[in-house]
Amino acid sequence: MIRIPGLTDGGMKSNALVEHVDIMATLVEAAGLEKVQTCPENKPWTVRRCTEGQSFLKLFENPNAAWKNASYSQYPRGGTRNPYMGYSMTTDKNLRFTAWVDFDGHTNTTTFSMHGSKCGFELYDHKTDPAENVNLAYRSEHKQTVDKLFAQLKAGWRATAGGLPT
Repeated sequence: MIRIPGLTDGGMKSNALVEHVDIMATLVEAAGLEKVQTCPENKPWTVRRCTEGQSFLKLFENPNAAWKNASYSQYPRGGTRNPYMGYSMTTDKNLRFTAWVDFDGHTNTTTFSMHGSKCGFELYDHKTDPAENVNLAYRSEHKQTVDKLFAQLKAGWRATAGGLPT
């Protein structure tokens, strides 16, 4: 994925969760440039340049280093008349969790309410079901996991990034 002369010449592999937003921060650090500031939580468009990514350069030195416990994504559905947003995270425990929630398309925000008919949860175990054929979210034995992951999802990537080594 990335080649940094003198650092990755022998190749390396890590099972750490790395996101697309981490690539720029990593390349900036590898090039010895000034670190790009983390985007402000509110109104990130008010700054000239920022990132939500974290440099993963340290993983080249230690592929098993403590790192993110989840990666995040989102995907819309429902169009402009009745929008929903799917907020997803893949965990370092090989789980993929998604919450389909009500979404305000005018402000591009959510309160994570689930009043719409298409709202709901998805939970897949990629160890036993890599093709995501069996949704475990509504099985009683997974209720505690769903509750925990929904809370983690609502806390967002900043809560995950807070524990990263600097």
